[in-house]
Amino acid sequence: MPFQHLLYQREDAICHLTLNRPEKLNALDAILMSELREAFETIEADPEIRVVILTGAGRAFSAGFDIERGPGTADPSKTPADVWRSHLQSHIDTFLMVWNLSKPVIAAEHGYALAGACELMQVCDIKIASDRAVLGEPEIRSGLGPPFLISPFSMGLAKVKELLLTGDTIDAHEAERIGMVSRVVPHEQLMDECMRTARKITLLPQLGVKMTKIAINRAYEEMGFLSTMKHNLELMTQFDTAVTPEQEEFNAIRNEKGLRAALDWRDARFRDV
Repeated sequence: MPFQHLLYQREDAICHLTLNRPEKLNALDAILMSELREAFETIEADPEIRVVILTGAGRAFSAGFDIERGPGTADPSKTPADVWRSHLQSHIDTFLMVWNLSKPVIAAEHGYALAGACELMQVCDIKIASDRAVLGEPEIRSGLGPPFLISPFSMGLAKVKELLLTGDTIDAHEAERIGMVSRVVPHEQLMDECMRTARKITLLPQLGVKMTKIAINRAYEEMGFLSTMKHNLELMTQFDTAVTPEQEEFNAIRNEKGLRAALDWRDARFRDV
């Protein structure tokens, strides 16, 4: 199946999806998000596919949503709240396709999985990380919030608040310790381990796998998973579209010197802490 920013490959009952913008660390742009939706619709409709492996090309799983502004890219601080809310809702709806997919999705996480990509990785059913992985949700440092608030359901309260309120990143072993990923393997063994797990799932009764995934999801939905998404959408719409001194400075540097300079300014503020 030809895509522009996504590789789609069938191997017997296993479907491989690879985020394919390696020159941008697989940043999630409008095209890639649209292609993910199309791919998940195709996978859901294909009775021969029993499990999915999701990974990224090149050096990273994904650096998160693409914040580099091209033609037609919205500036949240200059976008009406209702318009930005719809924009965030589309991201949520795409990630929920993974949540609701009747086939398990295995995340093969290597390199960076940051911000929105960290949320995409967490919504997968099984998360296996390379020992070179770096994970976190640093978007608060750029004046943006997490659109898909799954972290409180992935790890303990203390660590969730520390990570989301500081924007810190962690390595793979810390991510395993706090429950963000299932396990960590040597980098060169990552795909073999994901394939071994996927093949195991293909040998199980397909109906049993489907119903078990639904049962586990329903347990988290009863604990407030979906209502959390709804409330978070409203709060993050307010945060993203607000004009703060930090965001004004970030935008001024970006407009004058470019995105790389703005990111360097952002990161330099935290270098000594």
